[in-house]
Amino acid sequence: MNDLPTDIRDALLRHSEAARVFERLLPSHRREYVRWVDEAKKPETRTKRIGSMMERLTAPRGA
Repeated sequence: MNDLPTDIRDALLRHSEAARVFERLLPSHRREYVRWVDEAKKPETRTKRIGSMMERLTAPRGA
């Protein structure tokens, strides 16, 4: 997790369940999450995307 941007790493440290799921993802999927957050042009958008990332990682799977 040391190679992650600081704000993403901090969010994952605060959300242990999201961190566990993130660590189990394929490396390509982890990179895609980071790319999605990094593409945000405004700080507010970046913050919102990190929040969405945490929600997606902890959302119930299946039906």
